[in-house]
Amino acid sequence: MSALALARLTVRSRRRRILALVAFACLFLAAALTGRFLATGPEGNVEVGELFVVGGYPLVSTLLLLGWVLGRFPLIATLVLLAGLVSDDRRDGYVRLYGVRPVSLVRIYGARWLALAGVAFLLSIMLMPLFDLIMLGKVAGLAYVPLILAYIVAYGGLTALLSVWTRGDAWIALLVAIFALVWDALLGTGALAGAPPGITGVITFLAPPQSQLLRLEGAFANIQPIPWDAFLLICAYGLIALVLAGVSLANRES
Repeated sequence: MSALALARLTVRSRRRRILALVAFACLFLAAALTGRFLATGPEGNVEVGELFVVGGYPLVSTLLLLGWVLGRFPLIATLVLLAGLVSDDRRDGYVRLYGVRPVSLVRIYGARWLALAGVAFLLSIMLMPLFDLIMLGKVAGLAYVPLILAYIVAYGGLTALLSVWTRGDAWIALLVAIFALVWDALLGTGALAGAPPGITGVITFLAPPQSQLLRLEGAFANIQPIPWDAFLLICAYGLIALVLAGVSLANRES
């Protein structure tokens, strides 16, 4: 089977998840349209002050929360689409079936990963600029691309690695993402100053590079130059996870 045919079958097998993500994206757009309808300012963007007058704290808080979640939509799409990448096939016996044929499991799951990561990218790159255009009246140009790719590569690689070993891959990856966020906050506030430096260093090394993701997000939000060093570090983390996933898959099934 060609890589293109395999990618097509993979995307088709995830069509329900894709439709769910599209519906989720539509909720963001509906919220943005509601904000524009209720509180468009003189410069063509949604004014928070006007929203407060119309709906008070609940409406403002809801839209601010949606804006925060929007920046993590690539993470959400990645986890939803890549959940069970290998583990579902192992549960259903397909991995063993693939293994009796003269094909590379790394090639099969590499093609599937690329197909699903591509769908996550397309959904994200369609939603995020459109949301900003509705809410702010402008878009950030190509600045969306490195932010989206950073989340997809980092957490796509981590989810693939976890999927080789456990069925709870996406949930564990989500917990790791939350842990990384909290851990980075603790490091930033100096709350871990008294902790053993060796243990702190190991955990920081193994956890996703949240501080670099925050640098990318900050540059994106403030329309500043993209910190390419942060982008490369994040991608390096994800690529290392992908390599480990490939090695684990090959060795476990050999």
